[in-house]
Amino acid sequence: MFQHRNIHKQTWTSPDGKTHKQIDHILTDRRWFSSIIGVETYRGADCDTEHYLTVAKVRERLVVNKQEAQNFDVERFNLRQLSEMDFRKNYQIKISK
Repeated sequence: MFQHRNIHKQTWTSPDGKTHKQIDHILTDRRWFSSIIGVETYRGADCDTEHYLTVAKVRERLVVNKQEAQNFDVERFNLRQLSEMDFRKNYQIKISK
């Protein structure tokens, strides 16, 4: 499915070291199919087996519900209160502490 060199597609080597096959696969649900970027095997990983380490690169997608985003209450500053001298002095005192 992905364009890789044959050496990166082989997942198993026979004990004699001459036969290489692709027998390990990664399964995913159809809805996550478009999230998989690539699949490769790493021959250098020491797994103490005849199989190579098979790794899938997956794109993480975070979905924000539009209703929840609209209901998100953001605390805003009331800058009009700073025009009042009493409030401004109290604010400056609290900030300096």
